[in-house]
Amino acid sequence: KIRTGLVMADASASHGEPDECDDDDGEAALLLSHAHAPPAPLTFSSHDMHLHVELPSSSTSTSLEDDSIRRKRRSVSYVLCFVCMGLAVGSTGPAFADITKHIHVNLSPAFVARGAGGIMGGTLGGLILQKFNTKGHAIVAAGAASTALAALLIPQARVLWQAGVALFLLDAGCGLLQQANTLIVWAQPTNRHTIWLNILNGTFGFGSLLAPLAVAAVAFMFQLNHQTAVCYASTGAAAVALASGVGLVSIDSPTQPKITTTTSSSSSPSSPSSPTPSSSYGRQIVQVIATALALNASVGAETTFGAFAEAYVIGQQTKHPGRLANISESERDILSSAFWCSFTFGRFACAFALDRYIQRKATKGAEEIALLMQAFLALVGALMPVVAPASRAALWASALCVGAGVAGLVAGFLAQVARAMPVSGNVAAATALGTMTGVSLWQTITTALGAEHMMEIISVATGVALVIQACFVAEKLT
Repeated sequence: KIRTGLVMADASASHGEPDECDDDDGEAALLLSHAHAPPAPLTFSSHDMHLHVELPSSSTSTSLEDDSIRRKRRSVSYVLCFVCMGLAVGSTGPAFADITKHIHVNLSPAFVARGAGGIMGGTLGGLILQKFNTKGHAIVAAGAASTALAALLIPQARVLWQAGVALFLLDAGCGLLQQANTLIVWAQPTNRHTIWLNILNGTFGFGSLLAPLAVAAVAFMFQLNHQTAVCYASTGAAAVALASGVGLVSIDSPTQPKITTTTSSSSSPSSPSSPTPSSSYGRQIVQVIATALALNASVGAETTFGAFAEAYVIGQQTKHPGRLANISESERDILSSAFWCSFTFGRFACAFALDRYIQRKATKGAEEIALLMQAFLALVGALMPVVAPASRAALWASALCVGAGVAGLVAGFLAQVARAMPVSGNVAAATALGTMTGVSLWQTITTALGAEHMMEIISVATGVALVIQACFVAEKLT
């Protein structure tokens, strides 16, 4: 039979069977009753086949449109929170130039407190997200509030314990904010994970770049001294961070997508945002641990270069007289900025390349191979000054290559584990732990061995990331 919302006709009438509509009045009543009804499914039946077509309804299209708007609002909110996190973290650099004038002791305990805060915030945030699946935005908002408070306290620190408390709050907030990586995975379909993760983490670099510029702009516009300008800029960063957290709480938080599986008797694919586990539980644990180690090495490489680039040049000039002697203080500042510019540009370039080229290719393991090549570029860049330590050109090329190479590693590793298994709060805790420990571990090693060995340490870190990714590629292609 052929049925629509307006007409019912008996296709079997062609075989000589009588029509079921008795008179014109009955047909008119039928037409009138369906005049304002939504379109019904179109069904055709015969002895040999059955065809059923669902016609789209206005309520379905409206629901899809609302879902798309909701995803965009959430993702943009996470991006704003990461910009604010970059502003708060970036403002610590100018602030410490003034703090060291008041605190005349070794600041190592304060940085130990910072590392402890990052580990606690990252791990606790993931565990809370696992327990309270719908409270993701509250966790990220708490992280924004913690970084805002830290931005206010750091310029005011005058003794060691005050600096330690402020840095603890800063990285505890950053650890909580790392849960936005998980939330954006839950909010976006699988084929958009890497793109949005690169955009999200790229905006952190943008905020870090913007913070010193904000200090200089405030000092120039209002004719203030450096310390007062830092206080004003930090207050502005704190206000923006707090506002982003409050705005995020007003939006409903995504939850972990339900795990769906397909069988041979079912033709409907699983949801693009809820990947089906493709390996055993034991293999998933190994993959999460390997990803945490890769994140540790990647974050360690990027933060160590950014923090010790200037100290590396000074150490080389001091330990080896005549080496890199033609690099001035202003050039050292520009070298560090060039690294962060390359890093920020690299993250946005990764998002563009994935969207335009890599994901449109049908090559198996294309994203995994692209991530491997980025780690290789970072390793090559780190080895340049090791091979030619007296070369000024090698140092500049290293800053650009390491920045561009490590730029997409964090987002790539996070998206890679999301493609392999459902990302739960426990997985988020493990990856956040790897990310936050990367900051403290590799910088502690650099401090212990001396800043003049920074490039050798970064070479080891990028080598670890390269080896782990090579194992992931080999597993993907076999």
